[in-house]
Amino acid sequence: MATLDGSKRPMYRSSKLGEVHMITVYFATNRHNEGTERSPKFGRNFSEKGLTYLRFGSAEVEPPARRGGRYRVKQVHLAPENIIDDPDAPKREKAKEKFGSREIFDELRASMINNQSDALVLIHGFACTFEDVLERGAQLKEVYQLDEKPLEVFVFSWPADGEMIPLVSYHRDRDDARASGPAMQRALTILLRYLADIGRDAHCEQNLHLVAHSMGNYALRHAVQSIVGEHGANRLPRLFKNVFLMAADEDNDSFELAYKFAPLAGLADAIHVYFAANDGALKISRDTKNAEDRLGATGPRTLSDLPLKVTLVDCERVSATESDDRQHQYYRNRPEVVADVRQVLRGLPPDEVQFRDWVPEKRAYRIRPT
Repeated sequence: MATLDGSKRPMYRSSKLGEVHMITVYFATNRHNEGTERSPKFGRNFSEKGLTYLRFGSAEVEPPARRGGRYRVKQVHLAPENIIDDPDAPKREKAKEKFGSREIFDELRASMINNQSDALVLIHGFACTFEDVLERGAQLKEVYQLDEKPLEVFVFSWPADGEMIPLVSYHRDRDDARASGPAMQRALTILLRYLADIGRDAHCEQNLHLVAHSMGNYALRHAVQSIVGEHGANRLPRLFKNVFLMAADEDNDSFELAYKFAPLAGLADAIHVYFAANDGALKISRDTKNAEDRLGATGPRTLSDLPLKVTLVDCERVSATESDDRQHQYYRNRPEVVADVRQVLRGLPPDEVQFRDWVPEKRAYRIRPT
């Protein structure tokens, strides 16, 4: 099936489970495992070992048989771990130490080298279960990857409730997103350590991208602040080729303030803000939970000091989807937006992406419906 950007619909699958082709998604999470090591079940609370304690693994996700169907998690593998906390432990005991991150990132790194793949990190939003996150990661892997460039997806799952209890769930999720910033920073630091030498090993250009959706942008803000705390504002590592801020449930003054998103420009080659004034979920967020306009509804509050590497993409005319999602899930469910992202990942400059119109007064591109 052809996509709007002229390429074929990606049909890449990374593994099989029986006779059914599956999509592999890698993950890190600071959620509490309510199951077992062999049959993990990550819930809505933080790990009992602390806010920054991480477990790593991979999942096999079955794609839908028809367009618009649901992706379904079929198998979750939790990487075994045996961390020796005692610094005085004998060498014989230390030799038994095992880090789950090492197994997962070795696998991810090998796949990127063998397939010459890019990697994409997904930070999810409000009211997502652990399974929701894996399924959305699989969807992005399928719809975002290019014919000429496979894509590996790594999701960071913070302990969102996975439900919408009025006046309770939103604020609880927001607190959990904020508290997860340091854990997210740890996961990204470990990931970058493993991927640092890929370009030299593979003799090709391979990039790391990031997508933050909805409240995931608020979580990302606190991860950014944790990175600043470790490296200093003037010595930030260039982590990402592209950062996509999708329907951001974040204050629209965030690029103006050092304690919000101002440092993000130092971490990426390019930042893309996709916003829609008719996003119903962000309207509720603004009117009932936050006093400030939302970045994902209005775009940045002011354009005067906005870094040139920040591209604004107005999705108001292409925010509606076939599902009842209050025009908040267009980043993965609206074909025109998916096609736009694919062209960015292909490396096209902002003014060469098809089906965009330039809106000078907004310093933004508007995606045309097709």
